[in-house]
Amino acid sequence: MVDRIRRLSGSLFVSLLLFFPTVHLGREPDPSPQPGVIPSRIILTWSGDPAGSQAVTWRTEVPLRSPQAQVTKLDADPHFEKEVTTILGTSAVDDLGNGRVAGHYTVNFTGLEAGTKYCYRVGDGQVWSEWNSFRTATSKPDPFRFIYLGDAQNNIKSMCSRTFRQAYATAPDARFMIHAGDLVNEGYDDSLWGEWCEALGFISANLPSLPVVGNHDLHRIPGRPDSKLVLRASPLWSHHFALPDNGPEVEELKSQSYFIDYQGVRLVFLDVNAFANENFEPVERTRVQKKELDWLNTILGNNPNFWTIVVQHQAIFSIAKNRNYAEMRAALAPLYEKNHVDLVFQGHDHAYGRTHKIAAEHIVDPSAPGVIYAISVCGPKMYTLHELHRELMAKVVEQKQFFQIVEVSAHRLLYTAYSIDCAVADKFELCKNGKSSTYVDRCSAR
Repeated sequence: MVDRIRRLSGSLFVSLLLFFPTVHLGREPDPSPQPGVIPSRIILTWSGDPAGSQAVTWRTEVPLRSPQAQVTKLDADPHFEKEVTTILGTSAVDDLGNGRVAGHYTVNFTGLEAGTKYCYRVGDGQVWSEWNSFRTATSKPDPFRFIYLGDAQNNIKSMCSRTFRQAYATAPDARFMIHAGDLVNEGYDDSLWGEWCEALGFISANLPSLPVVGNHDLHRIPGRPDSKLVLRASPLWSHHFALPDNGPEVEELKSQSYFIDYQGVRLVFLDVNAFANENFEPVERTRVQKKELDWLNTILGNNPNFWTIVVQHQAIFSIAKNRNYAEMRAALAPLYEKNHVDLVFQGHDHAYGRTHKIAAEHIVDPSAPGVIYAISVCGPKMYTLHELHRELMAKVVEQKQFFQIVEVSAHRLLYTAYSIDCAVADKFELCKNGKSSTYVDRCSAR
């Protein structure tokens, strides 16, 4: 009986082989790609109109001969790859020191349909990343949400990762993340940029990042000829972020000051290091300040969008470490009020603070034209609060990591600040008709 079962089992095994001819016993698996050509540090950004384009950067440890990306509309059918479009990328070299280099690449997807989901991958035509996805903006002021983060800077992989992930979990439908400067502690240090990318993980490949330059992002390698204080960020900044070239006519600030229009909101990213740091050469500071002010007057004054938000690193009204950027405040605050800026998002002070709706002359008046200034921190480095601008603040909190979710619609903007345990620390609402807006402090109202 046992022999008969063995004979039947053997016959069944042979029959199965005949029935499934695609099964090949002993077939050699496809060779694994060399680790150095596997795409990493995949970051979505924009360098053009968010309704019709999307940019992506990525990195390999071994420079590629033919960097490229493929894109197609998102489809649940697993055979979607038959409909892809392939776009060749541009290359840059990351200098890792001691003769070591890595390859960094950029692809711009253009001619996309507004309000449409796409999937894409990056590689060299043979070795590819996983398929990731993005969604183009609509061409009209539809409602959306986004995430605003203050300084990451220190212990990025170990500690900032929890902020990034909790923010994404809280608003998985967010359209982008704003980073208010000092993304890393030393802008020249490639390993810190690696930490930043690891901390974000898959999020950066599926949710666009929009950063502004902080003072630490300007740091150059000590002891080298180019180590002096300069306004141009390390090349690692432009390698990781493909950003719009629509800023002031200052070569040093190319893609460091820029603006993006997104579904009824003008987002202005302003590199204010020339205003806040007096250690730059005076003539250069004056030249850059003038160019930036001329540019700001133009893009804020000629603005068809309903809402206007400025993102800068150093704070107009500092709350920590006895800082007081009076020159910057005198130059920028009246300009923001004159052009009806609604919000200014900032970092630098490593604490949380948010003003009432205030006029340039510092008078708290929620019903009058004015600007709301917020300061936040997403990393673990903390400073002690001081009292300099305390009377202007609706809320201050120290020694906590934060993220902010901003909900925007045609006539209403809702801002909520969360500590990373998801407790609501601050909340306010703006409702707008024309250029004037009403402000309600939701935290005070509770």
